[in-house]
Amino acid sequence: MRTFFNGNSLEISRHNNKDIVSSYGLFATLVVTIIGVNVFSYPNELANLVGGDGWLVILLSGIIAYILISFICKAEKNNGYSHIYEILENRFGKIIAILVGLELTWYSTFFISMGLRTFTEEIKMYLLEQTPTEFIFLVTILMGTYLVRGEIDNLIKFNEISFWLMFIPVILVLIFSIYHVDFTNILPAFNNPPNSYAKGIIASINRFMGFQILFLIIPFVKDKKSINKVARKGIWFVVVFYIAVFILTVGVFGQNQTKILLWPVITMVKYINIPGSFIERWEGIIMSIWIIFYFTTFTNHYYFASDLLKKIFKFKDIKLSAAIIVPFIYLIALYPKNIAEAYVLTSKYSPIFFLINLIILPIALLLVSSSKKGGNGNSR
Repeated sequence: MRTFFNGNSLEISRHNNKDIVSSYGLFATLVVTIIGVNVFSYPNELANLVGGDGWLVILLSGIIAYILISFICKAEKNNGYSHIYEILENRFGKIIAILVGLELTWYSTFFISMGLRTFTEEIKMYLLEQTPTEFIFLVTILMGTYLVRGEIDNLIKFNEISFWLMFIPVILVLIFSIYHVDFTNILPAFNNPPNSYAKGIIASINRFMGFQILFLIIPFVKDKKSINKVARKGIWFVVVFYIAVFILTVGVFGQNQTKILLWPVITMVKYINIPGSFIERWEGIIMSIWIIFYFTTFTNHYYFASDLLKKIFKFKDIKLSAAIIVPFIYLIALYPKNIAEAYVLTSKYSPIFFLINLIILPIALLLVSSSKKGGNGNSR
């Protein structure tokens, strides 16, 4: 369906005119894209910045993400639920659309590349010590490419299944970890200077990167009226999960120990003993699930970047754009000398990407679409 608006000659087209994504598909995709393997090191980062007040920083970061997601949903609605590239082209012209599209593609590629390096180092430490880094890179990229080559409905189905595989076992493990928790370890509360909270929020908000996937998914959602509500539920699920992981980790190890453990969540799992369970080494199971945590984030970002590149260069098939991105992922992931350098690069550039893509872009789209008559996008 195409809707034409007079005055500004805005043409808004539905991407493929297919409503194939259920509300649960939207919810699952948003959650699994945001929550990646870095959740296992998240308590360490927060403890070093704000001690036991990490839960507060997560909550404040979640509120910011909640507001920005509302902006994206409103901007999509005002633009007829179109593809992000079509919105950019209609509102700002072809040149701006290409530049912003390429920047979004670069951001997603950089994000998954740094994540791939971190993921590989962690896998080598816990599971595949003797496996070459380059081999793990290639296997992960090829598996991701295979998934990306399919239609978007296949990606959504993958996310829907992965959601249960990821969270049921992890939540069970977290529940049993309560037996080892001393909740006084998060005290004293509100005991940091304001600048520490500000630094904490800047670092923490990066853990919510990924909700730009809404630009890709929203045009395909069946029930357009439920989009805002479902997206908000998704972000609150992420907030509650992050807070639970932080409190339980600090509750088990204390603030000082959490500060020196690189991946405290995995260390915590090692000490869990579930009464009556025949499983003695839970970390092996969690590490297997951990692979899914990374792979869902990797695949969704990869699809988003490939889809944008396809739109920019008007490729007929996403297979070509996905293939073009492969060497960039490999080389960028290979660039850091070690995991510490990967963390430094991520910490340096992620706030910039977040500011441009997840704050400035949604606000700009919302303001421009709201200021132009006829851009309400309510008709379908």
